[in-house]
Amino acid sequence: MKIKQIYRFILLLNLLFVIQLSSFSQNNNAQLALKYYKNEEYDKAAELYHKLYNETGYKNNRDYYLRCLFVLKDYDIAEKFLKKEIRKNKNDYYLQIDLGMVYFNSNKFKDAEVIFNKVIELVKRNKNNVFGAAAKFINYRQYSYAEQTYKTGASYLRTSFNMELGNLFYIQRDYQRMMDYYLEHLKNNPNILSTLQSRLQYVMANDIDGSVETIIETAIFEKIQQEPQNISFNQLLIWHYTQAGKFRVALNQLYAIDKRTKTGSEKDILNFGMMLYENEEFDLALETFDYLMNKGEENYIYNSAYIEYLNVLYVKTSSVLIPDKTELVKLEQMLTEALSMVLRRESYKIIYALVNIKAFYLDKHQEAINLIEKCINEKRFLPEQEQIIKLMLGDIYFLNNNPWDAILVYAQVEKEMLESPIGHEARYRKAKLAYYTGQFKWAQAQLDVLKASTSKLIANDAMELSLFISENFNLDTTETTMQIFARADFYIFSKQYNLAFQSLDSIIQFYPSHSLIDDVLYKKAQIYEATGNYTKASKLYKEVADTYYYDILADNALFKYAIIQEKFKNTELAKEAYFKLIADYPGSIFTVEARQNLRKLTDAKP
Repeated sequence: MKIKQIYRFILLLNLLFVIQLSSFSQNNNAQLALKYYKNEEYDKAAELYHKLYNETGYKNNRDYYLRCLFVLKDYDIAEKFLKKEIRKNKNDYYLQIDLGMVYFNSNKFKDAEVIFNKVIELVKRNKNNVFGAAAKFINYRQYSYAEQTYKTGASYLRTSFNMELGNLFYIQRDYQRMMDYYLEHLKNNPNILSTLQSRLQYVMANDIDGSVETIIETAIFEKIQQEPQNISFNQLLIWHYTQAGKFRVALNQLYAIDKRTKTGSEKDILNFGMMLYENEEFDLALETFDYLMNKGEENYIYNSAYIEYLNVLYVKTSSVLIPDKTELVKLEQMLTEALSMVLRRESYKIIYALVNIKAFYLDKHQEAINLIEKCINEKRFLPEQEQIIKLMLGDIYFLNNNPWDAILVYAQVEKEMLESPIGHEARYRKAKLAYYTGQFKWAQAQLDVLKASTSKLIANDAMELSLFISENFNLDTTETTMQIFARADFYIFSKQYNLAFQSLDSIIQFYPSHSLIDDVLYKKAQIYEATGNYTKASKLYKEVADTYYYDILADNALFKYAIIQEKFKNTELAKEAYFKLIADYPGSIFTVEARQNLRKLTDAKP
């Protein structure tokens, strides 16, 4: 019994050895065949792939074998091989398409036509087979047969291949027919709107001659005229206008839908207004929210529109270098009145704007503090909103020359939100307070901890300020200049931009050769950017990048410059700046984002 078991064990070992040896041999041959194929030694590759296919039966080896025969124009060999394989599996439509291509490449077009039509009849009964055969035809650039496959399948199965037909005509750059099929598909399937939007975004990004945008717009517009009741076409047109930056036209289209259908487009208009706000189209955003408010206070969307209107008005009024005090006082009154009109749980944005105006623009620090404390005592906000309001309370204490209370509030928020971005922001503000008051070493100790923050923005800000202190504070001659610079930073924090400019310009005037000059120019650029003067900001960022290319802010300035050029639609200048950043500053924290932005601009149409 034991002898038999030992004998069987030996046989099993021998069998495993043979299998492993065969597998090893096949793997080596596969690598060698691919090497021959890539080196365009197609005769050698064909011989090996034929052998591998006979040994393994893998379709991949068969496909490579046929590719080699096609390149070598060995159509007779290919025909014999395919006929033999088809006899084994008459329903393998891939093989039959390959045989059809043998006839097609041999100028036997009628024979090819017979085969291709036979395939179309064969696959029409199964949806997956329709997809597979059409893909094979497309791979061979037999687009008319791919079209017939989809249409025959659609007729037999009573289903739609309109999206696939649209994709087929995209490949052929027949954008008009592409849109015909896409829109027909949308007509019957309104739930695919977002999918179609993504598809069209890809189409426009890969437009070679710049003709696609007009074709898409015209096609949608014509469809709307034919079927004005179909909201999906209107929504697609609005999306298209938005992608093209035609916000006014898109908004007018939204108004038209709302007036024509009366089916409750208010939510779409509200969302569009918020999108306009995010794109800094303040006047259009205000018009949008005003349109909704004019529907009457009884309308369910009124309160949301009212709150967003006031929020945009606040941002528009305050985001200039020198806000108009009369407008600020008027806005303060409007926000105060709004508090008695909206529900307490909806008042966060109004309180936020009102407190900012009182504290940072009208010098009503105590009123702002009282308002925040009242809201906190009333438990008016969600927990996260309450902590953000508390951070603002700390800011106002500091602004009102009460740094100890400010530190206490920041510490409370940090403790409440210990490992969250808000908690890290609280610690960052403590460090900034120390920096503003000239406690540079203590500030740096706090900043070094924050470098490991989970919030990328806070970590980057902390690292930059820490590096700034390291580079400048330890130099004997720079402490006075550092204090002036920190004071300028405080003026920026407190919205006193004129005083900030005076402090920064004094450094340039009295210390023209100082190592801080690039920081001064960069800081001035940041002020201009924050207050909407992108032209001056761009000029200063470029000066820092060009003149101080060797210093630590060069990559920051170059990235900021590129972003502004994108905003101005100066695509080539933006691309040049991104490329320079990637090439000259490979270790920059902006390199990854610059690479992504450059790829997006390169892939986009001219």
